[in-house]
Amino acid sequence: MVLEVDREPAGDELARLGKTLVSHFFVLLKSSVNYGAGHAVVVQRVGNLLEVLRAISGQQDDAALILKGGHLYLGEFRLRPDIASFEGPRYVKELMRRHHLGSITFGPGVTSTDLQRFVYLLQEPQEDESDCFQRLVDAVQQRGIANLELDVLREDEVLSITPQLKRLRSAGDKVRPLYRKLLTTMDEVAAEVASGRRLRLRESKRVVQQIIDLLYSHEADLLGLSTMRSHDSSSQHHAANVCILSLLVGKRLGMNKFHLCELGLAALFHDIGNCDVPAEILDKAGELSPQERELMEKHPLYGVRKVMKLKGLDDLTARIVTGIFEHHLMADFSGYPRVGYRKLGLLGRIISIADSYDGLTSSRVSGRTAYPPHKALRVMLSQSGKSYDQALLKVFVGCVGIHPVGSLLLLDDKDIAVVVGNSEDPAQWDNPLVRIIADREGRETEGGEVIALGSPGSPQTITAILDPYLYDLDVSRYF
Repeated sequence: MVLEVDREPAGDELARLGKTLVSHFFVLLKSSVNYGAGHAVVVQRVGNLLEVLRAISGQQDDAALILKGGHLYLGEFRLRPDIASFEGPRYVKELMRRHHLGSITFGPGVTSTDLQRFVYLLQEPQEDESDCFQRLVDAVQQRGIANLELDVLREDEVLSITPQLKRLRSAGDKVRPLYRKLLTTMDEVAAEVASGRRLRLRESKRVVQQIIDLLYSHEADLLGLSTMRSHDSSSQHHAANVCILSLLVGKRLGMNKFHLCELGLAALFHDIGNCDVPAEILDKAGELSPQERELMEKHPLYGVRKVMKLKGLDDLTARIVTGIFEHHLMADFSGYPRVGYRKLGLLGRIISIADSYDGLTSSRVSGRTAYPPHKALRVMLSQSGKSYDQALLKVFVGCVGIHPVGSLLLLDDKDIAVVVGNSEDPAQWDNPLVRIIADREGRETEGGEVIALGSPGSPQTITAILDPYLYDLDVSRYF
């Protein structure tokens, strides 16, 4: 992450450390949304933050992150983000405003436990803004968080909470914890498989049913979370994303909740057979050898074998097995496993599309650069009727949009926007609902105005589609 900094020559090192502090704090905060305290990912990122805090302590007594005049400072050094890097500072500023925090001073003795407790405390929903700073201070003391000093934000710095922003936060309060729960469930499943125990569907089924319920009230928010891969590209994220994308298609097809649950579970477990593939093959950068590819292509069969070990085989198990077995066969049977199989089921065809899209738009495969969503769709549409079922691919494009939720756009007035929703009317697919996040100078905009492109009151048009990966931008932040 690159930040422009107002600096004096003697403060070059502190300025560099300041931008690193913001970056590491941001990534830790984002990780805490998806992982519980003590998770290896969280521990690693706490370690990164502690390292930079110690480096700052070596230059001055304390590391004080200050919000003043709408800008972040490290002590006296102002950190000014540009278009390539404003996401981290923006996130930290809004979080501090939400809690009416004017400054956070990390003392030299701050520990990993202190930091973990603090970041999870910051993520807790704020139902009432009144006295939120004092309630935060009280909670810090109650939880034994030491070596942190908090100062209140000046009254004229407090961000007003609009009804629209309240609605968006309410949606996030419901959707994000459930997404995190989905990831935790997959962590537990992976641990069960690794230890040789049988799969247990009860908890997985319960989470999938909760996802299905939210589809009917927070579809765009769930779709947006499936783009949250800037800082995490694990197999658990992939499974969760494929589950959500598959359910979106199933809902659009008119499946009832019972059949959606079957689809969701099959999608969630579609790659469970990868547990039996050596990690050095799954994570290998570059081309696989013929022998390695042969082993990797057996993972659908390995997955079928694991599900078949479930007690009390029934229709649900059969649906899950079918989805796992078929998700790499492709519509023209050019995929794998290479067996005499000549009829694909609906679940396998849906999961195949969702799996390919998430694979193309993430860098989960080592050494491969992720495609932006519109390019991934272009690649897949070129294979319509061959690798992918033509009718289902059209439905999928209708779900995610020509400009999928999370796409980063440059508008004709030079504003920069993120797609936060799409119309179900195919005639309006070129005119998504967008949130303005930066002006023509690349400066972040306060308030995040949401507009419908192409509407009478919003004549802006799309000039270019930008790649958020080039800017280290986590677009899921904006919906």
